[in-house]
Amino acid sequence: MKHTGILLLFPFLISGCLYLTQDRRFLKTTTIKEVEVTESELRYEQKDSLKFKKCTGFFLKTSVTLPNDINFFTISSINKFKNLLGIAKTISSTVVTPNFNESILLIIAEKPLVNLHDIIINQVYMKDNNIYIEYEIKEQGSDNGYFVQSLGVFEIEKPSVVLNVYFINKDNKAFVVPFGNRYNKSPVDIPDMLEHYTGIYKGILPAANNNKIFTELSLKPDYSYTLKQKYLVDNGRVFESSGKWYPSVDISSFVLNKNKDLIFYFINKSSIEKLGTNGERLESNDYILKK
Repeated sequence: MKHTGILLLFPFLISGCLYLTQDRRFLKTTTIKEVEVTESELRYEQKDSLKFKKCTGFFLKTSVTLPNDINFFTISSINKFKNLLGIAKTISSTVVTPNFNESILLIIAEKPLVNLHDIIINQVYMKDNNIYIEYEIKEQGSDNGYFVQSLGVFEIEKPSVVLNVYFINKDNKAFVVPFGNRYNKSPVDIPDMLEHYTGIYKGILPAANNNKIFTELSLKPDYSYTLKQKYLVDNGRVFESSGKWYPSVDISSFVLNKNKDLIFYFINKSSIEKLGTNGERLESNDYILKK
């Protein structure tokens, strides 16, 4: 796709070292670090490697700007996919949207330039719940008088836990991108989540027909939970349940018994927030439970 010098605007903004999500109320700014990785970090065993493939037929939406020379994005949900990418469909072929239950997308995008570059991923592997991406950029074409955008979209298999994604160039410089909906108060790792983010959370949540529910949720380190809910009107009905809780892939949130109506986000070590059925933040601050 050729662009005549018109820069693109992005609904997600990476500017310098700040990362903002589409919903500014959902996450605070999260630092993207530029680091130099060591040789030990670059060593990996075959069992830690992840399958990946380069995807074609996708383009960045025209509402996007790329403020840095090279920009990095991760897509782990259909909502983020729709915000960032469009699908180029032709008569002879149809591009299939990835199944985000099984895979994630990684994007490396350059600012539009007069020279077209080929963006290549050489290795994808896991280390300490982080994804490492070794990539390189090769010049593919010469100045043709038009601004063209070099874009690499890669589908990789989805690990069970992902904290950060390291995009590493040939000089061993890496951009570390927090995965999913993580931010600086999300659990550092699974032991941190089990030790500091479990406990008894209480609060009053809205309900249908202007009702309200006193809610007490006990999260336990063995991944079991108990939930007590008492309606404040309607004869004070009480409901109790128990089962297992399951953290999200980025351990920023969790779901009770895999019930999409009971998804909660870790705001910090002492507060959680009930989310909508698609994992979105509800347009109210009344959905918070506290220890």
